Amino acid sequence: MSVSGTVISVFRGGCAVVFDEQIHELTLTGSSAVQALVLAVGDEVTFDPDRGVVESQAPRRTELARLRPQAGRQRRTGGAKKVLAANMDAVAIVMSVVDPPFRSGAVDRFWLAAVEGGLEAILIVNKVDRVGQGELPDIVEAYKSVLPVFETSAKGGQGLAELAQGLRGKRTVFAGHSGVGKSSLLNSLQPELRLATGEVSSKTGKGRHTTTAAQWLRLPGGAIVVDTPGVREIATGSLDEDALEQVYPDIEALAHECRFRDCRHDTEPDCAVANAVAEGSLHPGRLESFAKLREEIAALASEARRT
Repeated sequence: MSVSGTVISVFRGGCAVVFDEQIHELTLTGSSAVQALVLAVGDEVTFDPDRGVVESQAPRRTELARLRPQAGRQRRTGGAKKVLAANMDAVAIVMSVVDPPFRSGAVDRFWLAAVEGGLEAILIVNKVDRVGQGELPDIVEAYKSVLPVFETSAKGGQGLAELAQGLRGKRTVFAGHSGVGKSSLLNSLQPELRLATGEVSSKTGKGRHTTTAAQWLRLPGGAIVVDTPGVREIATGSLDEDALEQVYPDIEALAHECRFRDCRHDTEPDCAVANAVAEGSLHPGRLESFAKLREEIAALASEARRT
């Protein structure tokens, strides 16, 4: 008799599925073997517990995906899509204040990936113990008007209670660059996890990968978290500039006051967005990141038309 369960890990030729509080290791054989390329943690599958094989995969409610850059001229326009987690409720974008430094462009790319996958987004700013009170980058304050922001320290314990409350009853995928402290945060929230952690390289300023595959974790309060491997980049696959409206609601609100309806917020006269930057009411990093993502989406769309 076939039953349904949730994928909690994926490995070559198979996966582990939880059903009725029991874990089943399953193989992909025959026609189902093709699914080895597309299964992700969080997928719902139907399987035969007696034979130990996956039979089918249910449609995904949501997904967090990134593009794996390919070599040569395709590196700038992306490559094959890799789904990091499926059927989650939210993406927790984890960034550190220092080591590695906070990068607003990376936040917006993860946020755009969340929008494309149908997920909510929150921002976790980790390692706040490394800076003095009131010394967080101004751009962090800018995000507080557009995203739920949690200021945390896995080492010092700041903000952990508030974060735990924010995760209660939800399925959340933790995403961010290597070295920002995703695994350390999860260990602090649930010490029994004992996840491997690593330091940032003093030579490159980049983190070392300690999570090598997505992991399905249970936290107190009915929270489910998927800890993903740190990624050095997450290319957008969007070809629709309208998606940017959800990532830049502050810019979108100002754009209605621009002189021209199709204002690019670049050199046009009477641009409300540029004026807000000049007056200090909009952080320049928000407009800079917006312009870069818009250019990348335009390049992807142009490439798609040529092919």
